[in-house]
Amino acid sequence: MIDPNDLLFLLQGVPATLAISFLSFGIGFALGIPIAVARQMSPSLSYLMEAYEKAFRGIPVLVFMLLFYFGLGGFVPFLKDPFTCAVVALGLRSGAFQSQIFRGAINSVDKQQMMAALSLGMTKTEAFRYVILPQAFIVALPGLGSEISLLIKDSSYAFILGVLELTKHADILRKASRSFVFPYLMAAVLYILMTFPIANYLDKWGSRLKTKYGLR
Repeated sequence: MIDPNDLLFLLQGVPATLAISFLSFGIGFALGIPIAVARQMSPSLSYLMEAYEKAFRGIPVLVFMLLFYFGLGGFVPFLKDPFTCAVVALGLRSGAFQSQIFRGAINSVDKQQMMAALSLGMTKTEAFRYVILPQAFIVALPGLGSEISLLIKDSSYAFILGVLELTKHADILRKASRSFVFPYLMAAVLYILMTFPIANYLDKWGSRLKTKYGLR
């Protein structure tokens, strides 16, 4: 039997999990689009952006959390806050993944649309802003849904730093109840309940918009 009090205790960790996930997604979104556009429009910046992407996609985010918290935290005060450190590390990692999502979406837009926009007198920047990016955003929606789901799952690494998110609550409950199965099993169910609806909604929303605007 599942003790309602145990479930309520686990649910107390959900707000922190969602806060970490969506704040880091916001950082990733703010980084991802400019990086994707820069790689398309500025060959001189492309190598620097590619190095950033490879670093944050190739190195585990837990390593960055520990590096930021125990290493850079001595020089950058706000990184000594475990919650902030987790958000920054996940946000930078998300920026690398989202830049790839947006770059793929930008490349999927027909090249002739850029040519048509330029022929109408738009600058390349205006064509990207008003013609290419709106379509690329629609194409990117399913990938963004997957990225949010991944961030919700990866937010569990924050428990290493002592952040009282869902996994940390499950670990506390495990120690208090001496049960090595149900706390983590209930946490797993809660992660599924958080990730699946978001990814499913963005996937369907993206499909509807693709059909509406003839992007299939």
